Amino acid sequence: MHNRLWIAGILAATPILALSPAAFPASNDAGCVTSIAGARYNQRLFTSLMRRKDQKAERTLKVYNVDRVKSREVKPVTDPVACERGAIAYGRVLQHDDPDRKVHILRVGDRYIVTDPDFIPDDYHRAVTFDSTFTRALAVVAE
Repeated sequence: MHNRLWIAGILAATPILALSPAAFPASNDAGCVTSIAGARYNQRLFTSLMRRKDQKAERTLKVYNVDRVKSREVKPVTDPVACERGAIAYGRVLQHDDPDRKVHILRVGDRYIVTDPDFIPDDYHRAVTFDSTFTRALAVVAE
């Protein structure tokens, strides 16, 4: 009886151990963070900016250098290739090279707004807007 319980315990724990961080450690490559508290806020902010027609919304879109698009065109990016390119480009623009930087990327139409949730050298939130190639910064925002 004792052996059966022991075997059942091992069989029950196998999927948990196989899918644990010990089996699949976090990557040390540049890319996107899986989830952060501000990511959902940023998506809601830009979704609401697309619906609003007031001066403050227009000013904010102009500062971030994004065009007004349909609300459904405001999406978080999870593609690993785009995440890596965005993280490297973000570091290059702010001159803070970090080979394993993790960022959050929000796609707004054909533009990409890249933020680093861990980058806090001062009290400002930093974001960089890129085109789809991540070669040219279209806007650097510190607010």
